[in-house]
Amino acid sequence: MSIWVQILLFAIPGFLIYYGVFYGTPKLVGKGIPLIYSFWIWLWVPVLLLLPLSIGMYIALEDGALTVGTIQQRFRLNPISKGDWLWIGLAIIFTIVFEQMLEPIGKILAKYKLFSPPSYLPAPFNPLKKFDIPPKEFFGVSLKGNWKLLLFFIPIHLIAMFSEEMMWRGYLLPIQESMFGDLAWMLNGILWAWVLHIVLKWHIIGMIPSMMIVPFMAQYTQSTWASFAIHAIGNAPLWILLLIGIIKATKTSDEKQKFNS
Repeated sequence: MSIWVQILLFAIPGFLIYYGVFYGTPKLVGKGIPLIYSFWIWLWVPVLLLLPLSIGMYIALEDGALTVGTIQQRFRLNPISKGDWLWIGLAIIFTIVFEQMLEPIGKILAKYKLFSPPSYLPAPFNPLKKFDIPPKEFFGVSLKGNWKLLLFFIPIHLIAMFSEEMMWRGYLLPIQESMFGDLAWMLNGILWAWVLHIVLKWHIIGMIPSMMIVPFMAQYTQSTWASFAIHAIGNAPLWILLLIGIIKATKTSDEKQKFNS
């Protein structure tokens, strides 16, 4: 597979996400579709399609067999060893520390028109807006008693991240290793950060630690589950914040009702 095809595999969903976040979402909101649906549809649909696309390319281009064993072998769905869990933990700590150190750069870049996020984008995704902890709403939807939000959001988010890992680390990284050897993870990470995630242009520097450590760990451990674990655990704080917000908002509402009664 040529490097240009690999770039296109990152660029096409990256373009769709960029268009959706900056132009598609406002259009859907203008037609009366709530922001929480408009935004996440544009963000997730191109990513969710990566899973069937990666398997389809494996079958069509490599004449791969569609069995559990061959899929596990080709996409490196290898178990994570106890030793690898230690490295995964260190990788997560590394990304959290360095992303926090680089966060001020994102706030500075976001003030410039070329790198600014869309005005509708709420915190914590928009660095120019204050994020309340615990949050009371999420993309315009109240968190009070909104348990169904987590029931839908977390599973879809997990599937979206798994879809990414199956394409970028499971399918493409082995191909890149055969072409670029030990440096394959660097190309994989740069394409993932600056092509697929160009929509987060104000975060172009701050995203580098996580975007590079994930493919590095996938290559080092030879396990797509390892990169998925880092990807998922790295995003888990958002779920925790939503959970705390739901609990706090619901508890406050119940206390007010008891007081009023």
